[in-house]
Amino acid sequence: MALLGSYFYNKALEIYSLNKVIEMTLFCSILSLLIFGFLFQFHLAKGFILYIPYVWVAIFGLLTASQFWILANLVYNVREAKRVFGFIGAGAIAGGIFGGYLTSLLTNILAAESLLFVAPVLLAFCLPITRYIWKNEVEDLNEFQVSKRKDPKETSPFKLIKKSKLLSLIAIVVGLSVLVAKLVDYQYSDYASLFFEDPDELAAFFGFWFSTLSVISLLIQLFLTKRVVGTFGVGKSLLWLPSGILFGSILLLFIPELWVIVFIKLIDGSLKQSVNKAATELLSIPIPIEIKKKTKTFTDVVIDSVATGLAGFILIFFINGLDISSTYISLIISVLIVVWLVFIYHLRQEYLFVFKKLLEVSADKKERTTKKEIPITSIVETVNRVLENGTESQVLHMLQRALPVKDERFFKSIKKLLLHVSPKVRVLAIENLYFLKTENLSHEMELLIQDSNQEVTTAAFRYLTKFYSGNTLDLFDKYLNSDDITISNAALISLSIELRNKPKLQEAYQLSSRVQHAIDTVLQLITFSEKENKIIAITETIGNARLETFYTYLLQQTEASEITIKNSALLNAGKSLAPEFIDVLIKHLPSRDTRQAAMEGLFNYGDPIISRLYSEIKNEKIDLDEASQALLVIEKFSSQKAINVLIGLTDGTEHHIKMEAIEAIKRLKWANPNLEINDRFIVNRVLDECHLYQNTLSVIHSQIVLQHKRASLGNDKITEARNALMLLLEQRLDRQLQRIFSLLGIKYPPDDIDPILNNIIHGEEEQRIHAIEFLDNILNAQLKRELIPVAESFLTQDISEEKIKKLNLKVYSEIECYQLLFQRKDVKLKLAVLYLIEQTEDSKFIPLLEIISKDTNEKVSNRASEILKNHQS
Repeated sequence: MALLGSYFYNKALEIYSLNKVIEMTLFCSILSLLIFGFLFQFHLAKGFILYIPYVWVAIFGLLTASQFWILANLVYNVREAKRVFGFIGAGAIAGGIFGGYLTSLLTNILAAESLLFVAPVLLAFCLPITRYIWKNEVEDLNEFQVSKRKDPKETSPFKLIKKSKLLSLIAIVVGLSVLVAKLVDYQYSDYASLFFEDPDELAAFFGFWFSTLSVISLLIQLFLTKRVVGTFGVGKSLLWLPSGILFGSILLLFIPELWVIVFIKLIDGSLKQSVNKAATELLSIPIPIEIKKKTKTFTDVVIDSVATGLAGFILIFFINGLDISSTYISLIISVLIVVWLVFIYHLRQEYLFVFKKLLEVSADKKERTTKKEIPITSIVETVNRVLENGTESQVLHMLQRALPVKDERFFKSIKKLLLHVSPKVRVLAIENLYFLKTENLSHEMELLIQDSNQEVTTAAFRYLTKFYSGNTLDLFDKYLNSDDITISNAALISLSIELRNKPKLQEAYQLSSRVQHAIDTVLQLITFSEKENKIIAITETIGNARLETFYTYLLQQTEASEITIKNSALLNAGKSLAPEFIDVLIKHLPSRDTRQAAMEGLFNYGDPIISRLYSEIKNEKIDLDEASQALLVIEKFSSQKAINVLIGLTDGTEHHIKMEAIEAIKRLKWANPNLEINDRFIVNRVLDECHLYQNTLSVIHSQIVLQHKRASLGNDKITEARNALMLLLEQRLDRQLQRIFSLLGIKYPPDDIDPILNNIIHGEEEQRIHAIEFLDNILNAQLKRELIPVAESFLTQDISEEKIKKLNLKVYSEIECYQLLFQRKDVKLKLAVLYLIEQTEDSKFIPLLEIISKDTNEKVSNRASEILKNHQS
């Protein structure tokens, strides 16, 4: 049901906005609870109806949790999320504690069936809260800001998990833990229902122990988890939960009493969300962050739901089918735990293997000869050892991996890195310390403000913004007015980062006034270097804080004469996510000096920019040079959406765009095996190119025939124009062949395909024959039938009648030839045809000129109109 619910939920999101989906979910949930309440109140819930609430609860949990975290990601940016999500997540535990004790309390006043009317009342409070959040925090975001806070739908998480042994083992271990937990839940419920026959007493019992388990779990999380995982390591910490349940299950076989099953439930409920969860989270360190984002929800939700369903089937078979006592479920639990322990062993081995591989890969090529060998022991110990003794690249790599984990046990090792010789390491160390609370390092950060590297200074300011014990306004006043330009610039930049999308705080900190003061200060600075650094700091501040008031200033700096200022302005125009800067960034793509900054700026707009660039290229709204660079921006996303858009640009576009798109697809395919490219697309495009190649041969042949027929007329201008057209068509043959083999390079390894093309075009006759023979052996039947004759046409240089017959080509009339050429997206070719028509001065081409005068390309349409006017006069 979770899988089914997830499918329909995703479909609903495609049709309606998120806030509408959330509101519909809440309304339906409230209505459902009221219906359940009436059914149970009037004793109408019988037979299969009794199962519906259980199914409903599973779907409700899936949908509301998913919607909540999506909404939270829209409200908070990445830095804010890392800071507050832990606190927000604690609300789930607090809700569990409150809900359990409230249930125990209410059962003394109300019947158990009446509690179903309390739930919708509590749920109804979510409606105004959700509307307030959406109106005040989300509604004003543009599509680019929204995309930065949402994960685009990408490769199937199932495929990612399947391809990774570590992820597969994590999924299996999580699945087994859920399966065992559900069987324990059944035993717990069954024993309790046998002991408490009164439904109200049973509800009170469940409510009390639910809250008690939440309290115990919270206490263990706060006071024991860190010590347990730190002392025993990840591998051994994972053994605590299954070992405890195994001990209790064996005890239950000999002493089938309620207190034993309560003991098992205590072990399960208290360790699952504390020690076991912390150890499981640490397993994610070697997994790339992007893959972890895409697979975590699948592991936590779908695997959980599938395991729950499997537990249900086990219970139906053994309890209903074989009619055995729930006590003997302990035997099944014991067997499953043994399997669980075996997989934990393999998981730990694979984790160590991936971890060691991660350390080996992290070193730069230059360091490989002197790279330090880091032995793998316990995970935490290994991380700390790398941070203390690793090479610079190993330390950077480990700091990046440790950033999302936020484990306090790394604090001391990371703190030492504040004195590291590399500014990159110091910056990343401060980033990590920003999320750790073992010790307040404000004093150390104030010293780092004097660092010669501005990135370090900026990072130190960001740390102080969060942890400074005094008045942060006074702190920034002090450093913003510093005589040291580096410090005042860093203070301004860090303040802008912290105040992004926070208009009230921007007003409180007078950010706009400070930026205006900085702009006024530029005129007073003496040296060029000081002026340049100040302007760069201003552009960063405007981009980071998205200060619309100063967008005009930012736009002016995109045209600055100094390249460093211009590039900073372009990069930060992208950070602003303002739609009005997109055309400006596209305009700066062709220039080598500004290309990189413009590409990064466009990339900052996130996923929606792909559709915008596609539209600009497809509709020929931008120049060819701009379009070819825009394709590289699309490629930079390395996503399925990027692949799909690039595929769309291989059809109905100019040759140069087609080639760039095909090459981009080829690079993405071989660099990212997870991306999906339909074989049908490649086959269809190759066949289209083969037909285009054959049409080009036919047109050339027709032009040769016309040349011979009209040779006696002695019109040198027509002959010259026709020869120019045929030369251009022959060049197009080479380009079409290149496109065909580039497409083949998507399906087959480029190392196999590229030498074939090279030999066919440039090789001797024998080399060409061998290349075609090799090609014949790797192609499938359909491609072979169309492509081999095209390749063989290169064995003879001239376009003879024999070649035309062999390829079964159609012979076109002159007008048909020109009609075919005008249908192509090739401006140069169209202009060459128009020049030839102009030289003929033949009125039979007037209908053709009338059509081409409406061409989408302005240069072509204007030229056709000019010739048409001359013909008519």
